[in-house]
Amino acid sequence: MVYELSALKPLAEPLLMQVETGTPERLEANRLMAFLQWFEPLPEADLRYVANDSILREFIGGSVLDTFHPSHWYATEATAERIS
Repeated sequence: MVYELSALKPLAEPLLMQVETGTPERLEANRLMAFLQWFEPLPEADLRYVANDSILREFIGGSVLDTFHPSHWYATEATAERIS
């Protein structure tokens, strides 16, 4: 989705800034920060518009997938007892 990088920017930038200067990882962090400069951060109030079952929620919080249980329809004999 077009808003995903805007939603991730406020979370990613502080972490990228923590990468130690002079390391190969810092080169990648600088590349990512240069890429993120093209995106406006999504205001925190607008995060409520991100669907609760969006994979993006795994990174920004509020996911409903933490309580996800595989459907019995997809169970195999080996997993049927664990799912029941």
